[in-house]
Amino acid sequence: MRMRSASILAVLLVLGCLRVAAAQPVMARIDQASPQTVQTLKTAPGVAWWAEFGDHLLLVGDTPQLLSRRELAPTRVLDRVDPARLYLHADGCSHDASAMHREVGVTLARAGHWELRALRDGETIAADDPGHWQPLPRNQAAIERYRPDGVAAPADPLIAPLVAAIDAERWYGDVETLAGWDRNSFGSGILAARDWLGERFSALGLQVSQPGFTLQGRTLYNVAATWTGSAEADDWIVVGGHYDAIGSGFAPGADDNASGCAGVLELARAVTAFRPRRTIVFICYSGEEQGLHGSAAHVAALRADGDLAKVSAMINMDMIGYSRDGQLDVLLETNTQNRAYIERFAAVAATYAPELGTLLSTNPYGSDHIPYLQAGVRALLTIQGDDTNYPHYHASTDTPSNMDAGGWSRPIGSAILRMNAAMLAELAGAGDRIFADGAGDGG
Repeated sequence: MRMRSASILAVLLVLGCLRVAAAQPVMARIDQASPQTVQTLKTAPGVAWWAEFGDHLLLVGDTPQLLSRRELAPTRVLDRVDPARLYLHADGCSHDASAMHREVGVTLARAGHWELRALRDGETIAADDPGHWQPLPRNQAAIERYRPDGVAAPADPLIAPLVAAIDAERWYGDVETLAGWDRNSFGSGILAARDWLGERFSALGLQVSQPGFTLQGRTLYNVAATWTGSAEADDWIVVGGHYDAIGSGFAPGADDNASGCAGVLELARAVTAFRPRRTIVFICYSGEEQGLHGSAAHVAALRADGDLAKVSAMINMDMIGYSRDGQLDVLLETNTQNRAYIERFAAVAATYAPELGTLLSTNPYGSDHIPYLQAGVRALLTIQGDDTNYPHYHASTDTPSNMDAGGWSRPIGSAILRMNAAMLAELAGAGDRIFADGAGDGG
């Protein structure tokens, strides 16, 4: 992870009139700020409350006093913005197209699949759209950029070979293959993708199944591939990503989510070659775009079979192949109970994918980690930082060439996969020599 300098890069932008009132929020960019500088700003004289949102720090209080501080000059003043009407809005990841495109409020900043919006006078949140909105939490980091205060830990010699086994070209080739099918949940193309995935997992020596579930009177299928641990078979890790897609007509779904599904396959190749002793379930879900139905069906099956308590961790990959400008950011998302889990992911990224910037969120929303979190499983989403900026989201133009229009698909995909491979290896105990052979000593 790159260390952040102590300076704040900000641009003076006054929205509306130039006269500064005492209640106007102040927002500064903190993408280049050190942890010490950010903390100083949060506790500065005149601050009534603050909110951290990705690369932005919002301060509310005595505006003239705040603007007199050297660290905040120049900065951005949000004129005619009522601090009480600031909300987080989940952009994308919606299963209701009308709700997704409803324009309410003014967007002030974006981070991951969240937007910071200010409601205008007279605007309200629609009664049928409450799940996409959350009041901006005060004195909290809604989205936090990970800023390590020190040098990243050295690579573990038992984990490094697994990370090195990640092949970005192979992963991208799998994205191209999956994107060749129309993978709408209710179409015939997704059945071909299902069978292809099963064949690829079977070739790795995994136990493959295609559990079905019913949605809208149709049978949809997950593809599950299990490596049964030879020593700790009742300690399970789930690695998942949906393989269905949605679009206007043909649904290739390259970024959303052939990229994540191909990532599940790539992790299976890299990690199972080292024969982990703990059980790993690699699973590609259907029915995600209609409301997380595949992952919910898997959780229900785990509960019905008495296996839910065996799952110690879950990693979800959704949209890991796009960067707009070459800034390689990943959003890591879980709930507040799993703060240590998300921070460990960020630390692992700093070691094994140092080019990757990490954003942390404990406001989970809209992807296949949710059913596991709701069931009490330690689960986390990894998603590209630019998912809300992807112009081909949920469109028939979500093709590999458009995903890779800037040439950044392999760099961002490789970085996220190396982070996930290292974390999966750690969860499986590679650093404790839990692998039967290959990276470990056989115990």
